[in-house]
Amino acid sequence: MDSFKTPLKNKLTNNVKVQIPPSPLMKKIGFGTSVVVYELQRSPIPGKFRSPWAIKKLIQSHKNRDTSKFINERLKNEAEILRKLDHPNIVGFRAFTKDSDGTNILAMEECTSSLGDLNENRLDYLGDVPYPSDTILKVSYDVAKALDYLHNTALLLHCDIKSYNVLVKGEFEVCKLCDFGVCLPLTKSGEIDRSKAGEDAEYVGTPHWSAPEVLLGNSSITTKADMYSFGIVVWEMLSLTPPIDDELLEDIEGEDYSDELPPISIKRELTTVRQRPPLPDVDLGPEYNLVLEIYFCCTAVDSSKRPDAKNLVCVLEEAKQT
Repeated sequence: MDSFKTPLKNKLTNNVKVQIPPSPLMKKIGFGTSVVVYELQRSPIPGKFRSPWAIKKLIQSHKNRDTSKFINERLKNEAEILRKLDHPNIVGFRAFTKDSDGTNILAMEECTSSLGDLNENRLDYLGDVPYPSDTILKVSYDVAKALDYLHNTALLLHCDIKSYNVLVKGEFEVCKLCDFGVCLPLTKSGEIDRSKAGEDAEYVGTPHWSAPEVLLGNSSITTKADMYSFGIVVWEMLSLTPPIDDELLEDIEGEDYSDELPPISIKRELTTVRQRPPLPDVDLGPEYNLVLEIYFCCTAVDSSKRPDAKNLVCVLEEAKQT
């Protein structure tokens, strides 16, 4: 696979003029906590192809909320992290600038869709038919390589691995991790580096995908927390549904946990429900054996029993050769 190039990765570009909204070249392609993502079809240059960009910024209606300053700062932090990363399975940095209203704008490589959206679409059109095992293993391999790079080269804990933060290009030609706004620095031993992050730094994450030790507020969080969330992403490709039951999901979504984990009562209930989500009631043939092995290993309640990303990459590479 050719190494992905990020032509603007060596500086935070502040002179890119982007009109958002309105613009005939823009369309909304996603959203998150207080942010919206647009696809920008850049104006053509004669004789030169210009790929589209994904533009991430604060939702207009949230501009005057108390959290707007925090979200703008998070976008800046994400840009500073993303511009330093260089890996074919991590979304490419393009530019960082400000809109006409002064809000921060992060421009990134545009991908076709998120895995979470693809899961929803597959469930709608095909019912509860899991992805082919080869597709699941391809996604797993790409994400595992990205996590290996983050954990062992960039020394970063992603802290929010979920299907909606896995971007897919084309028909699963390549998958890329995105959304680095809540990353934490790591020591070489794979633990949160408190000397850089601060003693009060927390693994924020999304409760539905978070590891048991995160939900229970354990102080010793390692790269294995990301690996648990990775295991849940594998489960999503089998079940095509969110990783908790609808009733509990409604209880949690009725509260605002955008920037902190839920209260201890909800944490305990989540931990009970999500120690290991049950497999869907579908027939999984022997071709899914490795998929299931990855799922069970990564979602072990005991974090020490989960594989690290580097080992998982090796397992998947060996499987490709057999």
